[in-house]
Amino acid sequence: MKGFAGKLLRVDLTEGKWKSEPLDEDAARKFMGSKGYAAYILFRELKKGVEPLSPDNKVVIMTGPLTGTQGPMPNRFSVCTRSPLTGAWVDSHCGGFWGPELKFAGWDGIIIEGKAKGPVHLKVRDGTVELEDAKGLWGKGTFETVRALDLNEHQLRKMRVLSIGPAGERMAHIACVIADGRAAGRGGTGAVLGSKNLKAVSVIGTGKVEVADEGKFSPMAKEARAKLSASKGLKDRTLDGTAANIRPVNNSGGLPTRNFQSGKFERMDEIAGDSFAKHLWNGSRNLSPCWGCVSPCAHYALLERYGGVRDDGPEYETVALIGSNLGISDREVIAYADRLLDDAGLDTISFGNTLGFIIECFEKGLVGKDDTNGLELKFGDSELLIKAIGLAQSREGRLGELLADGSMRAARSIGKGSGDFAMHVKGLEIPAYDPRASPGQALSYAVSDRGACHLRPFMYASEHFGNPPRLDATTTEGRGKEVKSGQERSAIADALGICKFYAYGLSLVKDVIPLVVAATGFDYSVEEFLLVGERINNLTRAFNCREGFDIKDDSLPGRVKVPLKDGKRAGMPMDIESMRAEYYRECGWDARGVPTEEKLRNLGLDFAFK
Repeated sequence: MKGFAGKLLRVDLTEGKWKSEPLDEDAARKFMGSKGYAAYILFRELKKGVEPLSPDNKVVIMTGPLTGTQGPMPNRFSVCTRSPLTGAWVDSHCGGFWGPELKFAGWDGIIIEGKAKGPVHLKVRDGTVELEDAKGLWGKGTFETVRALDLNEHQLRKMRVLSIGPAGERMAHIACVIADGRAAGRGGTGAVLGSKNLKAVSVIGTGKVEVADEGKFSPMAKEARAKLSASKGLKDRTLDGTAANIRPVNNSGGLPTRNFQSGKFERMDEIAGDSFAKHLWNGSRNLSPCWGCVSPCAHYALLERYGGVRDDGPEYETVALIGSNLGISDREVIAYADRLLDDAGLDTISFGNTLGFIIECFEKGLVGKDDTNGLELKFGDSELLIKAIGLAQSREGRLGELLADGSMRAARSIGKGSGDFAMHVKGLEIPAYDPRASPGQALSYAVSDRGACHLRPFMYASEHFGNPPRLDATTTEGRGKEVKSGQERSAIADALGICKFYAYGLSLVKDVIPLVVAATGFDYSVEEFLLVGERINNLTRAFNCREGFDIKDDSLPGRVKVPLKDGKRAGMPMDIESMRAEYYRECGWDARGVPTEEKLRNLGLDFAFK
């Protein structure tokens, strides 16, 4: 097989054994890689009702066919499992260098099953695989874990390390996986690895990814990189990072502020991307690109107030959720908190969202100091933010427990009507685009397979970015069709192992399909290629329906019923029901949102029909 390494590494932690398995070529054509192929594995291998933190759950860490090639932004991998945070399907994605390195070592992915007797480190060196004792790493943060492993390794080639922090070890439901300082952030994947006693996976690979037709692939890849380099949208991201979105989102009235009580932050100028660039990112010169990226959006800061410690980021979502959403505008505090969260292995989106929720509960008198470890909770308190990270990673006291397991469980524990302003969907905290400002984003959040996700698809841009925006944010017409199409294209990008920012300069049909054909040798027609996205979306939906999810879970928090006061949609209610019904019809699902037998069979998913 070309484009692919052609084999998977299956690791049984209970037995302490591993074996190599061939990649199924037919499945690779139908599902590509990463999210798609992982869904194919997990649907068939996980039993209905498997407990997410039990040894019976499995984790698939998977790359795509373009990962590690010279294609557009070819650096992504995914961590897929049944989520302990939501109970639903979750695929969480990460850039950096780890994914390409796994391909260079000759593996498309790793299937992790069982539970080790004690902490272990999975060591992959090309075709050599070892499980090493990791008791000495247990309790260390993700950055210290990398340093400790580096001290024991004397290689000419840099080791790439994926690890969990103390939060994952304690199975915090919002724990994530960190690789190269970047996060596979969502859905509690770090908790699942923690439940298996798997502390880290380090990789060194000395091979290369071979493509089917180098003569066609190389010039097309070169042209694709040139188009991306010329993209104004990406140049703006290189200057101001993804935090460039702070200003337009605030202007639209959709920037989460004080637990989504408002969509405008009065100190927005202090946390906008250009402010980070000027004051922390050395005039945008401190770039920290992922492997193979021609137009990097990531920056790093050396934080003088905190002894010169380095923070890679923060990204837009982090700036908003631990910044404006908590009423905090101190850039250096936000960057330091970002560093601490990554070291702890905590999802910055879920953490900032959950802390904002608990602060509002405190201000409303729904919790007291007995619930907050004696702390006074208030918005705008930078010291509280730093303390809360430590409490969450250690699960210290009642406040630490509430923070560690996310807003849905916190609301259930607190009660007293707090669930109306616990900002999550299916248990996954809402990202930094208020759904009331964007009907397309609201629908996207509601029906996403993993819970609230701003990238399945990113409808906010269609309704608010551009001059004029492509869609009218004041109407819900046609959003079901738009979201279906966007979801499927998003699934394809994830399955290929490429960054979704490819869309700033490339067409999926005109530019990406020919690259995939040249890389893999699969003679996709446009129709067959696009069906891959629909097949993946239906398979993960079927996974969730098997676990009891349906229309009742495709909903938004009570707060969304209260219109925003600012922006294009000021005073306008959000009609999720009609958009959701249209989306189900477009997908070919029944009125409860369950894929029909006919739909699944037409997509070649006979095994998924229950």
